[in-house]
Amino acid sequence: MSPLDGTDLAQLAALDALLTERHVTRAARRLGITQSSMSHQLARLRERFGDPLLVRVGREMAPTPRAQSMAEPLRAALAALQRVVIAAEPFEPARASRAFTLACPDLLAPALPELLATLQREAPSVVLHVVSPGPDMAALLASGRCDVALAPAPSDAPGLVMRPLGAIHWCVLVRRGHPLATGRMTAATWAAHPHVQVRQNTGTPSLVGAMAERAGVRRTVALTVPSFLAVPWVIARTDMVFTAPKELVDEVASALDLAVLRPPVELAPVATAALWHERMQADAGHRWFRERVVTAMAARLRARRGRR
Repeated sequence: MSPLDGTDLAQLAALDALLTERHVTRAARRLGITQSSMSHQLARLRERFGDPLLVRVGREMAPTPRAQSMAEPLRAALAALQRVVIAAEPFEPARASRAFTLACPDLLAPALPELLATLQREAPSVVLHVVSPGPDMAALLASGRCDVALAPAPSDAPGLVMRPLGAIHWCVLVRRGHPLATGRMTAATWAAHPHVQVRQNTGTPSLVGAMAERAGVRRTVALTVPSFLAVPWVIARTDMVFTAPKELVDEVASALDLAVLRPPVELAPVATAALWHERMQADAGHRWFRERVVTAMAARLRARRGRR
């Protein structure tokens, strides 16, 4: 008897969705089935594997050790199978119902509206999943968990294809009336004021902090947050300072009436790129998606540069 006897592809896709979403309703929505159908699939999976697989913890569901051990191999196997099926079919955006995953850090998220507008216009049934970049971008792309990643251009990217997007330049955000906005800002006064730092759990050091230290300046970091979302409101209502890519925050600065200042230390522009794994290079659907990502992001950077 084969180990796969009694297991069909729909069950495995359901298990992948459940392990990703950790919520029956969201997993059902991800696959386009009803909640009751997903609950039935979970019951069948539990019987098939002789394990609860997911147990309720508050409002979410947590995977058992058995389920955790299956999550990555299952996701990779389904991604490989999807590539086999998709490769045999032409990609027609207007009819496609494919899902794509984009790894995008917070500070590059302002490019998403342009991308979404294009996707909705050309491929209304395509689904976009946006995730935070992980510490090992190459592994994320190679595993199929991510189709395209937006990131600083790496100096060495074996197995990856890189498309340069342009550079981001740094600015200092403070509230109107802030002492740094009304007087002369020096490296010492900039460093002495309390700074906000966005620090996602990626294991990578702060670019601004590293460049400042190379210039002989150590910032006073008073607040660390996991997301850019709260930062502009903190800056607008306190004397804290935030150093960020100008091309990507000037709209927020204008909306909240924040002052945009030139950094008093040398902060080198950061080249950005779209990255994907070389095995996806010839896939028609992936090619369509990555071209839209590159176009939207490059257009965003060009537009903001034009307003500098």
